[in-house]
Amino acid sequence: MAHPHASETQPNGPIPTRPDDLTIGMYVDLNCSWFRHPFASKTFTITSDKELTIIRGLGLDTVLVHPARSDSEGAPQNSHNDGDGRTTAAPTLPDTTGPDTVRCDTPAPPPTIVQYKESLQQANMLYRQTVAESSQALNDIKNGSESGLVAAKQMIHGLTEILVSDNASSAMGSLLGAQELDDLSVLHAMNVAVLSMLVGRQFDLGHEAMHALGTAGFLHDIGEQALPPDLRHRSWASMNTEDQKAFQQHVDFGLNMLAQFPGLPDDVLSIIRNHHERVDGSGYPARIRGDQLSLLSRIHAVVDEYESLVNTPDPLTTMTPTETLSKLYTNAKTKFSEEVVVGLIQTLSVYPPGTVVALTDHSVGLVVSINLHSRMRPLIVLYDPTVNQANPHIADLSKDPTLSIVRSIPRSELSQETSDYLNLTKWTGFFISSSLKTLEEDRAA
Repeated sequence: MAHPHASETQPNGPIPTRPDDLTIGMYVDLNCSWFRHPFASKTFTITSDKELTIIRGLGLDTVLVHPARSDSEGAPQNSHNDGDGRTTAAPTLPDTTGPDTVRCDTPAPPPTIVQYKESLQQANMLYRQTVAESSQALNDIKNGSESGLVAAKQMIHGLTEILVSDNASSAMGSLLGAQELDDLSVLHAMNVAVLSMLVGRQFDLGHEAMHALGTAGFLHDIGEQALPPDLRHRSWASMNTEDQKAFQQHVDFGLNMLAQFPGLPDDVLSIIRNHHERVDGSGYPARIRGDQLSLLSRIHAVVDEYESLVNTPDPLTTMTPTETLSKLYTNAKTKFSEEVVVGLIQTLSVYPPGTVVALTDHSVGLVVSINLHSRMRPLIVLYDPTVNQANPHIADLSKDPTLSIVRSIPRSELSQETSDYLNLTKWTGFFISSSLKTLEEDRAA
């Protein structure tokens, strides 16, 4: 097929074109769901062989080519025509095949304690790397760069592929430290994105709904970047009425930032718009009620509230995961969706990550995982003052039938020594660890 040019002899309407016939310089409309492709928008000028390869790998029968908006033969490969006469740099796509792809490839828990520790250390390193890249992505999005949205989209896609795969048997949500973060809002975004998708599993959501939850979870508070720093990092309870009104503006600020990316799906924007609404109409900014809130918005609202209570700016006011679940369930019939709160409890189990527990052998430990296939038998870091805190003993209850949890322990019952050893005051985050080999085998099947 000849390369269409923007000229008087060429039609102005879109031309259905097979992906194999595409060339650099064509302005294309992928004409498919935003979640099916890795680009910031489904319409753009093809600028590189890499983009051609990605488009051809999407499995599309045809895409739409707009001759009037396409470049001429031999157009520079690093230009992107927005269709209004302006040419801007095309966003750089992340490498989706190399070893540094933002994807969770922690090995499945091996049978020895030493290897358990190595596995956790690997997950922790990957988590920190992902948080750092997430921080850059959020900053790029705030500044209107499509490359930030592309990076965020790729990260959420990788997590979704793990979470919707029943064959990824080693998948778990792990509680990992990130207390050295300069901007804790990045950690909150990561936590809400991951936990929202975990809860979404309880409702048998499809790929696109899971993608929407994860994307909205990652982006929901981006408007806070426009608030004064002293307001961003304060708890709601510490604000006076004037401060609370100012803080509420972050929802509109975020939507205005994201308006720079017209390709974002309506489901994602709706979740972000409604993430502070409550089913009884007491939320903001529109005070809409539960019957007007989608399931995805209701899931996000519960998860956002849970994460905010567990990880508060002031460690002294932080609630334990068990206390937070209890509070949410108490409010389930008024402010939150009861079925979603139950779904969160089923996801996290009675002993969520971050819970200190007593075991049948009288030992004490910190729950650090959600075992998706055996929720009552998670991975636990054990308190043992004779063992170096940097390399503690670990008990995997799914592998040890002789050991089980007796009860959760309120933090008020813990000695300062135990609290310090288990690092209970540090900021923690959820992350998905899974066997990359299992995922690749699943995709190849």
